[in-house]
Amino acid sequence: MRPLNVMNRLLPLAALLLAGPLAAAPRGDAASARAAILDRFTAALHADVASLERLLADDLEYCSFRGTCQTKREYIGEVKSGVLKYQSIDPSVDRVKLFTDSAVVLGRVTVTATREGVERTVSLMYAGVLAWREDRWQMTTWTSTIIDPQSK
Repeated sequence: MRPLNVMNRLLPLAALLLAGPLAAAPRGDAASARAAILDRFTAALHADVASLERLLADDLEYCSFRGTCQTKREYIGEVKSGVLKYQSIDPSVDRVKLFTDSAVVLGRVTVTATREGVERTVSLMYAGVLAWREDRWQMTTWTSTIIDPQSK
């Protein structure tokens, strides 16, 4: 029996190592992170609970300009029940900061919504944190603050 040389032993290992990155699932990019945030606005406007379930992470912390934070269940529950009903949402994305498995989306939005029967229009700056999970972006954190609509 002839001894294997070092190259013959390392060749299968090298093939495995090189195949790993090629077989890995593609990560989301800035354009898809931007689209995920805009899709979330559309889903909220239309009270599309199925889309919200997919777009929002189970560990979501949704902190509004009112200074209160909600879980995914609480936020979706308000949208589903009609306690929170959006009449219009006019969003813009100012920038996307992309990291390995996450993205921070910064932007502005003007929202007209009714909460518990009281309609209000607000202009906000927001930051949404997305995590790349299950081959898609999911929003894990949301925070917003009221701005003067004249300040741009």
